[in-house]
Amino acid sequence: ILAGGAGDNAAGAVGLGAVREGDAFVSLGTSGVVWATTERFRPRPESAIHAFCHAVPEMWHQMGVTLSAASCLAWWAEVAGRDEAALLAELPERIAAPSGVLFLPYLSGERTPHNDAAIRGAFVGLDRASTRADMTQAVLEGVAFSFRDALDGLASAGSVLRQADVIGGGSRSAAWVSILASVMDIPLHRLAHGEQGGAFGAARL
Repeated sequence: ILAGGAGDNAAGAVGLGAVREGDAFVSLGTSGVVWATTERFRPRPESAIHAFCHAVPEMWHQMGVTLSAASCLAWWAEVAGRDEAALLAELPERIAAPSGVLFLPYLSGERTPHNDAAIRGAFVGLDRASTRADMTQAVLEGVAFSFRDALDGLASAGSVLRQADVIGGGSRSAAWVSILASVMDIPLHRLAHGEQGGAFGAARL
């Protein structure tokens, strides 16, 4: 069987059914994407909002992209000498307040909105009371704010998202999706097996 293919995020959109104007999703994978399906080609290069043809005919999409998303947690797990699940298990089931530590998630530069390959990440605000759990929470929050930057970039390009689905490996963490929803200030729908959205879309194509 031969079928027309798609990039990873376009395949994810097909898997989710994000094929109509206004449909949106967040991909919390190695890198991160905030996706908006559109009926017209609407790039905004000054804030690094991409626009491409969709995998479905006569449709387009816009994307805000953060270069380091779940890869930030993977990096921190390696540095901390723990696996990712163990780090997440140290966080409370319900996170009541922001971490006292800030994390800038620019481990590989950044795309939206800075479009700067040279900027770098950092932990900020460490003191003797800072714990590993504080730093893990800071990583989740820092990545979430980079998604908020992408969301705001999409709004400036004409796509105001009211809600979105969440896919990607990071979506397995309910705590991370909750933080993401709070920072983005929109309802996010965490899907069962959301990390398989792209594969399902490719199969549908």
